[in-house]
Amino acid sequence: MADRIESTPVSYPFRFVVAGDSGAWPDPTADGIFGQLVGQVGGLDPAPVFFANLGDFAGPGTLARHEHYLRLVDPLRVPNVCVVGNHDLDDESGSDAFARVHGPANFQFAYGHTRFVAIDAAPGSVGEIDIPGAGTPEGTEGPREEALEFLVNALEAATEPHRVVLMHMPPHLDGHLAPHEEWGFKRREDEFLSLLHRHGVKLVCCAHGLAFDHTVHDGIHFVMSGGGGTGLCSHLHGICTAGPGHPEDRGALFHAVEVSVTEAGEVSGRVIQAFARDDQPARLSFGGAAR
Repeated sequence: MADRIESTPVSYPFRFVVAGDSGAWPDPTADGIFGQLVGQVGGLDPAPVFFANLGDFAGPGTLARHEHYLRLVDPLRVPNVCVVGNHDLDDESGSDAFARVHGPANFQFAYGHTRFVAIDAAPGSVGEIDIPGAGTPEGTEGPREEALEFLVNALEAATEPHRVVLMHMPPHLDGHLAPHEEWGFKRREDEFLSLLHRHGVKLVCCAHGLAFDHTVHDGIHFVMSGGGGTGLCSHLHGICTAGPGHPEDRGALFHAVEVSVTEAGEVSGRVIQAFARDDQPARLSFGGAAR
């Protein structure tokens, strides 16, 4: 798939689509929602350069579940890549099954002026090694040392001026995702953010949180797309959010995100809501050139 992406003729602006949390466990309803999104992505004109699932798509991670996922995305004519999520590793065979079907959990590819680096950021807990704080935001662990080493090596070697990171779990970002601070990792977060700044990363695409979110943190876009079908969390934003001006028209919806990158490297995007009509304007968008 990476070879197919790199061999695609380059034109600007280019678009790619991300979604996540489409199949954390076997669920025919989730399959139906994700299948609808696959159809909508397949109907985009112009077609995106690729589709990326950002994790929790084949839970519990057996070979049979990965094969089932491949059948769901078979209608896509564009390349599609997968990032490993925590529920894709629930089964003891999860790591081996992922590698057998998709390849290494840390990988990279380029399209035109942009280098994409995908890393294993499936969350864990420091309680796995009996360190106090497990189960708290302070104990939430994302990418391990191996993944961060891969990331820094890929970014240092990249000749492309623009860089994008694809991963499952977002960073904590000062509790931005409250009341679900545990959706973001804090262990090694400072090291991770320092790597992004040092190497000019302007966009990070994540999942894990069961909603849509976009924020700009110290000049870096962070997009969370966790509405691929498994479930939704309506009290991050949405109809259950208290306070004036609510319900907010954002967050809790089944969706994918189409991201656009200009020749100058400017990033914008829009949410593709499941079951929305093709001619219906996007309810949610971000960036200066959002549509």
